[in-house]
Amino acid sequence: EAFAQAIADGMTQADAYRSAFDAAKMKSETIHKRASELMNNGYVTGRVKELKNKLAAKALWTREMSVQALVGAYKIAKDSGNASGMTGAVKELNAMHGYNEPLKVKLDGELVTRIVLVDMEDDDSQD
Repeated sequence: EAFAQAIADGMTQADAYRSAFDAAKMKSETIHKRASELMNNGYVTGRVKELKNKLAAKALWTREMSVQALVGAYKIAKDSGNASGMTGAVKELNAMHGYNEPLKVKLDGELVTRIVLVDMEDDDSQD
């Protein structure tokens, strides 16, 4: 159960295995093998699917809901002849789906570094 919950929460199989079992003394290869074996168990994969479905149902706001809201905003803007509203909705949808070029940021200025010297000797020593 703990393994299935960790997988449903987004952990990798190996990390989920480590969190669910005492694997501190196990080799990485063994952890990967055991985690894979668990995920090949129909009961475990069924439980993971069930947990993921429950999490999805509890989501307050999903990506799909965002898309639907923006499509709705686009339609309203289109119906009212609001070109800037239509453009804004399309821009946001493009950004959500990664269609835009990565942002390039130009930095100008100086890099200032400060070196702090610390006396490591005991103040009471009179050498």
